[in-house]
Amino acid sequence: MNKTSEYIRKNKLKLRKIYGKINAHETYSMFIVNSIWRIKKGGKLGFITSDSFLTLSTHKKLRKFILDNCIINEILLAPKYLFSNQKVSTNPVIIILTKYPGEKCKKKRQENTMRIIPRVNNEQEYFEPKNVKEITQVKYHSLPFNIFFIDVEEQVIELFEKAPRLKNFVNGHIGMHTHDNKKYIAAIENTELADIFRKRNKTIINQGNKYKIISKEELRSGNWKPYLKRGGSDQYFRPIMEALIWDEDSINEYDIPIKVTFEKEGIVISGVSSRLAARYMPEGCYWDSNKAIGFYIIDNSISIEYILGLLNSSFYNYLMKGIINNTNSIQISGIHTLPFIVPDNIIKEKVEKLVKKIIKNKKQDLNYDYIMEQKEIDEIIFNFYKNRFNFSEQLRNKLDNEYSIYKKK
Repeated sequence: MNKTSEYIRKNKLKLRKIYGKINAHETYSMFIVNSIWRIKKGGKLGFITSDSFLTLSTHKKLRKFILDNCIINEILLAPKYLFSNQKVSTNPVIIILTKYPGEKCKKKRQENTMRIIPRVNNEQEYFEPKNVKEITQVKYHSLPFNIFFIDVEEQVIELFEKAPRLKNFVNGHIGMHTHDNKKYIAAIENTELADIFRKRNKTIINQGNKYKIISKEELRSGNWKPYLKRGGSDQYFRPIMEALIWDEDSINEYDIPIKVTFEKEGIVISGVSSRLAARYMPEGCYWDSNKAIGFYIIDNSISIEYILGLLNSSFYNYLMKGIINNTNSIQISGIHTLPFIVPDNIIKEKVEKLVKKIIKNKKQDLNYDYIMEQKEIDEIIFNFYKNRFNFSEQLRNKLDNEYSIYKKK
């Protein structure tokens, strides 16, 4: 049961009054909070729930509440399909807590050694798990949003602890909202979307309900603005497929954030994608409030090309999708909290050269295979950080096997 459930919808105001400060989203989080309130100091409790609260930023207040009130005895990721017979597809976690609240118990909580068990294959492994990690609880204060990580290398935690945040160099903003995409958005001729619109229009009899398709000349007329709306896993370059009608009547209908610098050259990142996917954003663009997030550089010593190579690397895909947020949703706050080390000129120029080559070739052929360039970028970025934080070869293998684009080819 989550925020869309009938119970929560009916009792929203009452629940907000009780749990508002913890910003509970699912009923299971309310049960955890209520149980911690009720048990005595030294009391122990355990839950089997969805594992979503371990990493999602929407549960950061719940995680902080647990850290401020309990020692974490054990977190065990249960078998993925544990409840499939009950037609429940959620990934479960078992968490065991002991209540030790207040400032007097702060040292006890922080020095507590947690027993962390990555995903087991079956219930028999509960008793003799193949992989058990012991982590000091204070480490759960190290990553953004107090993420309850399961399998993160000590050197990567050190990177998060010591490195500046990407938000000091790159600024991202949520986009605008049209309220009626079909009315205000058109596909640009000779794009994949134009072909889709043309096929749809063949089935629509009423001329007034048809999807709009405009020429590139119309786009340049000033009556339309390039519009970035779609998510997906395309990296480095994708042609602009949509345009936003730009006249006084239409503009008055749009929700356009006042403090956002639209129309500036920068980067667009897919808001919905299985991996971190960053693309070049030319001048003049607006973007949607949901599936695309616009970013621009605020430190002139860093180039768009370098940031594109960095974010599309296997290492940053791991930081974002393997640690900060393992769902298909990507949030501005997650991008902003990524660690960032300013590169020297040699590293920067090597990455820039490779990214420029990829973009140039993708403009000529969208199906251009850039695996070789990506491998070079991944190697450069990994070695740059490895030399500063002593990353292991085991981490390199993890990136190659789980977080690189070429693992899927």
